[in-house]
Amino acid sequence: MGKPEISLIIPAFNEERYLGQTLSSVREAQKYYGNPGLIEVVVVDNCSTDGTEKIARNFGARVVREKKRCIASVRNRGAAAAEGKILGFLDADSTLTPHMFCSIHDVMSCDAYIGGGTMIKFERSSPGLFCTRCLTVFPARWLFGVMGGLLFTEKKTFEELGGFDESFYCAEDTDFAIKLKKYGKRKGKKFKVITRDYVITSARTFDRFGDWHYFKNIPGILFRGGIRAFKNKDFCARYWYDIKR
Repeated sequence: MGKPEISLIIPAFNEERYLGQTLSSVREAQKYYGNPGLIEVVVVDNCSTDGTEKIARNFGARVVREKKRCIASVRNRGAAAAEGKILGFLDADSTLTPHMFCSIHDVMSCDAYIGGGTMIKFERSSPGLFCTRCLTVFPARWLFGVMGGLLFTEKKTFEELGGFDESFYCAEDTDFAIKLKKYGKRKGKKFKVITRDYVITSARTFDRFGDWHYFKNIPGILFRGGIRAFKNKDFCARYWYDIKR
């Protein structure tokens, strides 16, 4: 059947609660693509101790392992193992709209784009979540012209950029998106933000720490030098690494 056209990479650490619904949405999007076999799903197991690997295999995903507890390293491990021409990166607690792969295919079939990302929506709404979007998602779109959600680009472009910066313990996706856009500009190509399809992500961090927790962290982020805070393992651990799932 040949190599896949798109490899979707999903980092996973103890994700048995969410991974099934994530992969169900991926399976549905594969059906709309026309030839599901051309979509490869790679789940990168980051030392899970629950049923994450079993769920991934039950959905027919390839499972690879990464021991280093750093999200950028986990994404890079999946990219190295992927066989598709195009790489996409999705979080394990997020779901896709049905035509996602079709939209990515349309963008990457046009020589005008270096890659792109998709819009993000939370699974629920509240004033705190809306204000968080205003502080994070909206500036990324309107000020920097990028978006995370599901980041995608050709594998060769990903490798030319050196992948995700492994000095980041979070916000590595935003860092990569900005670099991808700048790289595309040098190549005469644009960064495409897909709006027709989008990613719905869980609000589990907000459920645990409160809908306004992001704002409470702003002083700590500023004290640690802004973006440098996301390279501080101890600072990032509470919200991204030391959570019982």
